[in-house]
Amino acid sequence: MLQIETWWLFALPIVFALGWVGARWDMRLEKRENEIERLAQQKSTFKGLNLLLNEEPDKAIDALVQIAQLDPETTELHFALGSLFRRRGETERAIRVHQHLVNRDDLPSRHRDHAAYELGRDFLRAGLLDRAETSLNRVSPQSKFGIPAKESLLEMYQVEKDWAKAIVASKELEVLQNKGREKEIAHFHCELADEALRRKDITAATKHIDLAMQTSPNHPRAIILQGDCLVAQNQLTQALEIWSLIAKNHPAYLHLLANRWISVHQVLGKVEEGLQVLVDALETQAGGELLDITFKHVMTLRGVPQAETLMTEVMRHTPSLSAMALRAQARLTMAEVAQDTKAAQEFKASLDLLKQRTNTLARYTCGNCGFRAKRFYWQCPGCNHWEAYSPRRGEGSAPSGPSM
Repeated sequence: MLQIETWWLFALPIVFALGWVGARWDMRLEKRENEIERLAQQKSTFKGLNLLLNEEPDKAIDALVQIAQLDPETTELHFALGSLFRRRGETERAIRVHQHLVNRDDLPSRHRDHAAYELGRDFLRAGLLDRAETSLNRVSPQSKFGIPAKESLLEMYQVEKDWAKAIVASKELEVLQNKGREKEIAHFHCELADEALRRKDITAATKHIDLAMQTSPNHPRAIILQGDCLVAQNQLTQALEIWSLIAKNHPAYLHLLANRWISVHQVLGKVEEGLQVLVDALETQAGGELLDITFKHVMTLRGVPQAETLMTEVMRHTPSLSAMALRAQARLTMAEVAQDTKAAQEFKASLDLLKQRTNTLARYTCGNCGFRAKRFYWQCPGCNHWEAYSPRRGEGSAPSGPSM
């Protein structure tokens, strides 16, 4: 018995030693396999880059896909390459890279959402809007790319003027961002109401105007459209009651309906009453289109001397090049009627100079991107922001930004 115990005392260290040697051997084998795998990845990477440099994108992508199969972490390389291709305008290559990622069954969900988002952006750049919509809708709303995907969809729907889908996308973004989008949703309903009015669908127009007002109470555009809807139903008195809310609460937007305001008052035999509202509004809104429209109607309905007197009063409290030009126009007309050739020539020279200046400087300017336009837009054509234009036309010096 003592001899067996002594034998085990010698055997145990040998067994432990053999185990340690075996473990070390396994570690060396594993390290060697990792080294072989790393070298294979490097080889594939160099091969892929070489093929890219040699303008062989298809073979290059195959080589890069091989890298991704060896090590899933290299999917970031694909994303980098796809973005690079898109920035360079090589949209087809970008689509090919991101399509490979989307089609991979072994791709983790976070990378799959990223790939679907990038592929959607590729399709947008290529103008393939249907395919872009499909790809962007595959992105999980709860993923990191859920919000940017919905924002891309919203931008696309606005370009396509698909206002119904834009409303849905905006409401989804409200939930995802926990931030209200009442202003733009109201405008989407107004766009649908405007379209309905043009095709004389009063029921649909009324529905969307009501929805716009529910979304954003006292919305100036919805109020104007509500009056238009009543005019289309020959409810002229009610239309004036609605439009009077613009004169009372949103006078800066009065120029958008001034001509219709006068026309309805004429039909009702109350044109002088309607004109006086516009004249009174010039005390606080003496600029831009409202000044031009009011001057034109005063010239027609009250006469040239009254129009000249009105512009003189405006010049006293709110001097501007536009008011000066309109006063010169009235004085030129009076000189021509009086056959005062010398005075007419002087007023005409002044008027030509003033018109040259006002035609150059009189612009609506976007407060977001600086885009300048001759007419008012609810949505800036430059940056697509809603209500970015001041309703008052400015006469400041022309900035270096784009204009139309």
